[in-house]
Amino acid sequence: MRTKIYTLIVVLFIAALALPACGSKPAGPTVVHVKLSEYTIAMDVATIPAGPVQFIIENVGKEVHEVVLEFAGAMDTPFELNGKESEVEDIAPGATVTLDWTLDQPGEYELICGLKPEAGSDVTKDHFLEGMVITFTVQ
Repeated sequence: MRTKIYTLIVVLFIAALALPACGSKPAGPTVVHVKLSEYTIAMDVATIPAGPVQFIIENVGKEVHEVVLEFAGAMDTPFELNGKESEVEDIAPGATVTLDWTLDQPGEYELICGLKPEAGSDVTKDHFLEGMVITFTVQ
């Protein structure tokens, strides 16, 4: 009889430990897929939850691009934290890179390509002015 009671206690204890995990949010960042080409940026979602996010960025175009994560309308102003900016530069054609960031504040954000013609560069057009911007919402 005591063996049955101990077994029942152990089973109930294990069930009690597992129960909180049933309704919990999965660990890890929200993953967002981004595709770059001339002269567009596409995302697989338009709204993401606040918290850590991992942008998986694929350059399917024929030109080098970059991605800057910023508040909507910020005009090429990446976030900065501990000396790191929310930006990935020099994304070669065919390359896939990641940008990991935490977006804690709900609101409107955007990804842009801020490349523009400068002396000594191969860039012939202002990528942002050509339409390389996409806005999304953090809730």
